[in-house]
Amino acid sequence: MKVLIVAKTRRGPGACVGALSFSGQSLRLESAAPDETAGLEYEVGEVWEVTGRRASAIVPPHTENFIVATKDRLAPMAQPAAFIERHMPPVEGDHRQLYEGRTGATKAGALYVTERLGVPDYSTLFWRPDQPLTLDASSKRLRYRYPTADGGRTLTFVGFQEPLDVIAPGTILRVSLAHWWRPEEMPEGELRCYVQLSGWFLADGQPPGDWVVPPDLERDLEQETSPFQLVASPAWGTVDASEAGPPAARRLLKSVFGFDDYWPLQEQIVANLLDGQDTLAVMPTGSGKSLCYQLPALLFPGLTVVVSPLISLMQDQVDQLRQLEIPAVYLNSTLPHDAYQATMDQIRQGVVKLLYVAPETLLRPEIQVLLQQVQVDCLTVDEAHCISAWGHDFRPEYRQLHQVRQRLTEAVAFALTATATERVRTDIKAQLGMPAAATLVASFDRPNLMLAVQPKLDGGRQLRHFLEQHRDQSGIIYCATRRQVDHLAQQLAREGWSILPYHAGLDAGQRQHNQRQFVRDRIQIIVATVAFGMGINKPNVRFVVHYDTPENLESYYQQIGRAGRDGLRADCLFLFGMADVMTIRHFIAQGDPAQQAGAKRRLKTLIDYAETGQCRRKPLLAYFGESYAADDCGLCDNCLAADEADERVDVTEAAQKFLSCVVRTKECFGANHIIKVLRGSRAKAVLSRGHDRLSTYNIGREYSTQAWRVLAGQFIQQGLLARDARYGGLALTEQGRAVLQGQPVMARPPEKALPTLAAPVAGPTDVDVGLLGRLKEKRMALAEAAGVPPYVIFHDRSLEEMATALPQSETAFADIYGVGRAKLQKYADPFLTIIRSHCAEKGIEPPVISSAVIPALTTSGPSPIDELSPRVVEVARAYNEGESPADLAARLSIKPRTILGYLRRYTQAGQPLRADGFRLASTLSRDQQAAVLDQFARLGPAFLRPVYEALDGDVPYDELRLLRLLYLAEHSVGTDPESSS
Repeated sequence: MKVLIVAKTRRGPGACVGALSFSGQSLRLESAAPDETAGLEYEVGEVWEVTGRRASAIVPPHTENFIVATKDRLAPMAQPAAFIERHMPPVEGDHRQLYEGRTGATKAGALYVTERLGVPDYSTLFWRPDQPLTLDASSKRLRYRYPTADGGRTLTFVGFQEPLDVIAPGTILRVSLAHWWRPEEMPEGELRCYVQLSGWFLADGQPPGDWVVPPDLERDLEQETSPFQLVASPAWGTVDASEAGPPAARRLLKSVFGFDDYWPLQEQIVANLLDGQDTLAVMPTGSGKSLCYQLPALLFPGLTVVVSPLISLMQDQVDQLRQLEIPAVYLNSTLPHDAYQATMDQIRQGVVKLLYVAPETLLRPEIQVLLQQVQVDCLTVDEAHCISAWGHDFRPEYRQLHQVRQRLTEAVAFALTATATERVRTDIKAQLGMPAAATLVASFDRPNLMLAVQPKLDGGRQLRHFLEQHRDQSGIIYCATRRQVDHLAQQLAREGWSILPYHAGLDAGQRQHNQRQFVRDRIQIIVATVAFGMGINKPNVRFVVHYDTPENLESYYQQIGRAGRDGLRADCLFLFGMADVMTIRHFIAQGDPAQQAGAKRRLKTLIDYAETGQCRRKPLLAYFGESYAADDCGLCDNCLAADEADERVDVTEAAQKFLSCVVRTKECFGANHIIKVLRGSRAKAVLSRGHDRLSTYNIGREYSTQAWRVLAGQFIQQGLLARDARYGGLALTEQGRAVLQGQPVMARPPEKALPTLAAPVAGPTDVDVGLLGRLKEKRMALAEAAGVPPYVIFHDRSLEEMATALPQSETAFADIYGVGRAKLQKYADPFLTIIRSHCAEKGIEPPVISSAVIPALTTSGPSPIDELSPRVVEVARAYNEGESPADLAARLSIKPRTILGYLRRYTQAGQPLRADGFRLASTLSRDQQAAVLDQFARLGPAFLRPVYEALDGDVPYDELRLLRLLYLAEHSVGTDPESSS
């Protein structure tokens, strides 16, 4: 059956499609396999060949539904208006001609039909009005008003066409009835079908402007669409146009946002946008992308529009901006009608600086008309990878944003995303019509994330041990299935952990409740599938655990990216299990054959990452096309283990047994099968293959199954074995064959091979834990009163600075991280009152502390000295008694780096070390030492890489480790080694 597409109306991210058959039947086309974007493929005026059937379930007046089984686009029709005239002649005259005069009207003039008035047996028709219809953009939805003596009758516009200010009399209009509806607040009220305008067909060959608008109506339209004068917000004051560039931006960075300096790339992006340069930024999660457009928005005279696909995230952003007294709003489906209307009025009046919208909201015609009425200076597209079919989260509605970009030609465009390949970047710029955009790509390294992988031996025990190390901290546990999420959440809740589940199997209300409880710190842990977290901006997530193996390295990176957004240390534990890998392989095999090769490659990359023995940042960053120059990041399990080389033992005999068994089983089995053979298992898989008759059968009983798994993991890490990419079987490498010839193997003993994650590094001064608790209680009370998450009031980092610097005046309070003018006015008094009271009660003399060293503060105080190993204490005491690090290394046959690691642990336990020994051990001049110490004072001693880069890589890491200890000795615990005895 051939049909002409005569209407395409908006329905969520998709479209409702009206058609007229060549036999004169009015049809509403429905997909046999509907999805969110169904209907977008059709265009009004096209002819299609469709097959299918009439819908079996119909509710009058909606009797025209047709379920499409197959469809084929033929060609556009040259004269659709003439075809309509012939096959479904329009009614002519006033509004009373619609639906045989069965329509009623609300007090505001909206037309509708009801059972009381009589239900027509059709829902669509064509109409030639005898009077002009004028656009009414004063409410939440665009309406067209037919003139009457009592104020007019209105039809809601739901089409995709460009809205006309005036529709000329005689134009063919396509009219339809919406579904039955009554207001929720009137459950006993009558059901109504409101009359909608789906679109129009001008007379063939007639341009939209042929009809002359009457002078009085033209004046009304001009007045209605004239721009409003914007009002400056008192949060930042009036900015002189002559200084509204980078200098003014830097001033506002502190006075509004409370930050002393930019993070990498922020300053360049802000300068680009203020200069009108279209920009694409690829910046990892937690790198401060939002500030890049929020700061210029204060300096632009007009509006900044931010497109975001995540409703919860845009609400969170608006909450935070309003705390800074920045007039920001959002428009989405969560707003009730009155609030939606009031928000649109605020935008028209020019009192809004930032408008957050979902892409489907932005594409609505009434929003497009709204934006034509104001000055839009910046169009920001967040999660810009969604615009590309090559991206990992393609969304068709993003593809339509080019229409908006074409309208807002005077606005600078800013696209930002956390991950995008070169192909995706090119596609983003092409789709947004900004081929000459500057492209800025930040480092994907998150230096504050501790990366650790452990073989999944006893997942429950390993998880509980990890959680004990992170009590009273906020974290996320990721599982592969809903069933695992529910099981783990229930078990841990019964054990007393503050925890809730999150997955797609929960109803929407429960999911929203659980997420809100987590975001607002009412619970500490969320157990979730990968669906969780895309819409949160919670900065104080202190850990992420992958209880199950993720599908690929990109998913892993995105999920750990939800940790440590405040710049403080966060721990990421990945429990790697080959059983999980086999499950992933199974699902890959069940998927699209065309996608299998790529999925297998990505899984192989993830396995290589999990089993690597080098610094974990090297393969992780290499996946994103970035090289990591340092050999030791100082904050992953492999690099920390390298500092403990002296704790390794000779496991040559065990390695030879394992490798020999691999050879004798033909190098095609995984570690689990090899271990069964070594331990003399009577499993069917062993006996059926005759592996119980091998010489290696039952020769490995001295180790438990778990111990062998730990050793096998180390053999793989050391490159003695390689894993088959397809089936996961183990095969010897050349290095492994050398072991069979007698080359020794050193490894961590199995019982010590799963070390606990190192305690967070203590800052240059100690956080007053008691005061910090009181400050958090006050923050929670203020947040509950304001109805916002606690971090919207202050980040943990800000509270830790308060509990360290102990500010006593508003001037000192203004120096705290994150304290701008608005927060100083709102919160200085309540927080200073608590700090002063605490100091008075405890007899504490507030320290004199430079704010320059504060950024290194972390979430934990020093660990108790009784948790230190005897070797650490022995080394520290010998050092304090006069031995140099080099002498200690030689006497104890330990690497110098390990000696420095022991001494650092000693300082982390709050114990003093003499400073002169480190100064004498350094090979740098006094001036060079001073330059390094200045950088530690500015950047803090938590991480070496920022200091290394600040010094242009001129100072080796070994020198930095030495001088960090000098810095800590001089600034943290003093220089008198007798002070703690």
